[in-house]
Amino acid sequence: MSELLRVRHLTTSFMTGAGLARAVDDVSLTLLEGETLGMVGESGCGKTVTALSLLRLVDRPGHIAHESVIEYQGKDLMQMSPAQLRQIRGAEIAMIFQEPTASLNPVLTVGAQVDEAVRAHRSVSRADARARTVELFELVGIPDPAKRVNEYPHQLSGGMQQRAMIAMALSCNPRILIADEPTTALDVTIQAQILELLVELKQRLGMAMILITHDLGIVAGVADRVAVMYGGQIVEQANTDALFRQPAHPYTSALLRAVPRLDQPATRLATIPGAVPPATAWPPACRFHPRCPQTMDHCKSEMPGLTETGPAHLTRCWLAEEQHRRDA
Repeated sequence: MSELLRVRHLTTSFMTGAGLARAVDDVSLTLLEGETLGMVGESGCGKTVTALSLLRLVDRPGHIAHESVIEYQGKDLMQMSPAQLRQIRGAEIAMIFQEPTASLNPVLTVGAQVDEAVRAHRSVSRADARARTVELFELVGIPDPAKRVNEYPHQLSGGMQQRAMIAMALSCNPRILIADEPTTALDVTIQAQILELLVELKQRLGMAMILITHDLGIVAGVADRVAVMYGGQIVEQANTDALFRQPAHPYTSALLRAVPRLDQPATRLATIPGAVPPATAWPPACRFHPRCPQTMDHCKSEMPGLTETGPAHLTRCWLAEEQHRRDA
């Protein structure tokens, strides 16, 4: 599979009343054609800001560092003008946001909003745009699509609103779909339906997808590769099977221990002590060391790099690096 997206040293900061917040700090990743990359981590770890940065949707007081590289099919998005970026957003790289109720305009019909997305990237008449919208509503499983296009967001359920958002994202057949917590506000049954729909559409349309979530169960069933984020950094990246079978970073291991399992008796869930520190006060050296049960002196004095600790397995951890050297 060829490389669609290449990100190197992505750093995004925000000036706040408490000082400079490095929400995303030196993130590097790749996305291959047709692949699903899962991005997981606690709230506040930088997942959503990473996604927004990929499309350069970070406004003041946010700032993406000049040394950041975001290449889509060899084209550097960091060097593009606003007009050039508008040709990429939606048409080539589309995004589904967390809350459909906050993303949809309450005073416009859902059909009008999808029509607008179609006409923004295609030279078509209003009638053709409306026909495309009806077709998209049918594609994403909205019943009676010819009627639903004339309804307002408040007339749709949360699941139907999210399907409308997916239709809008797919309006121009993007090569990459970024889905940011697409099931957060939905009940469990609807969550499963939306995920099944995304997987089916990805396969049918041949898209690559970045799926952002805090739910490891979703990642296990959907993603080809997983990037685990903590403290604005990627701390582990591996093929899904390898990451779940043999996690190398203590944070990943702790996340997996906290997932309830049907094959184990009901007990108190494992927890990770402490909390994610604020982005204005990241700990020096390894950012997980104040919460890590395996902290060494070295972890407190020097930042570990993202190094290979197995085949296609990258880990930002001194302990994992040392263990890999012993096993080699």
